[in-house]
Amino acid sequence: ISRAEAQSRLLSLQSSADYIPQCQYILDHSQSHYARLVASNSLTELITTHWNNFTVPQRIDIRNYVLSYLANQGPALQDFVVVSLVKLVCRITKLGWFDDPTHRELADDVTKFLQATVDHAILGLKILNQLVDELNIPTSGRTLTQHRKTSVSFRDVCLFKVFQLGLTTLKQLQTRAITANPRQESILGEQALALTVRCLNFDFIGTNPDESSEDVGTIQAPTSWRTVLQDPATIELLFDFYRNTEPPRSSKA
Repeated sequence: ISRAEAQSRLLSLQSSADYIPQCQYILDHSQSHYARLVASNSLTELITTHWNNFTVPQRIDIRNYVLSYLANQGPALQDFVVVSLVKLVCRITKLGWFDDPTHRELADDVTKFLQATVDHAILGLKILNQLVDELNIPTSGRTLTQHRKTSVSFRDVCLFKVFQLGLTTLKQLQTRAITANPRQESILGEQALALTVRCLNFDFIGTNPDESSEDVGTIQAPTSWRTVLQDPATIELLFDFYRNTEPPRSSKA
């Protein structure tokens, strides 16, 4: 069978929600990274396109399946497969935000990743980075009103917690509380810095209609964030990373 034929057969998985069990079977049993990628991308496409065809319990089942898969298989997967699966779980979280409280608990679930192995912590930070992006950027097929309603709720319920998880990871790296090799330290620092920047760049008040608009250099963070943002320890932590890292991480700090 040629690669083109294989791709054609795999892409047919995106044609109907009936193929979700087949996608899960491929993820569970295939040794091909490419097949896993197509299965994950197909699940994301199916979930997004046929969202209203699923019951609330079905949506939660798929969410929990992907999270468990990442917890069990994530550290051994190719990065491009991880990226796709992370996008999938964050898309489900966004679309199901008001369905059930479970969807609003992703940051709490990811905390378990951060407390496990270093590779799991890296995975957890990747999930949080994608979560902030997913909730900040409108999804095709959904109205701007739907997007803002979800985005504002995420801002109020979850974003500050995510921001603090990023800062906590930076602090743990600074104090050597995490036992990691140099490569892992570098990735952790990069992911944690990216997360803090994403949180601060969040569209807090719904004024980013287009990315070409001029950056005014101000942060519209809620007043409840002020204590942490103005804490000298926070400023010192970021300056410390600026001093002790090379670009592009130092520029993020």
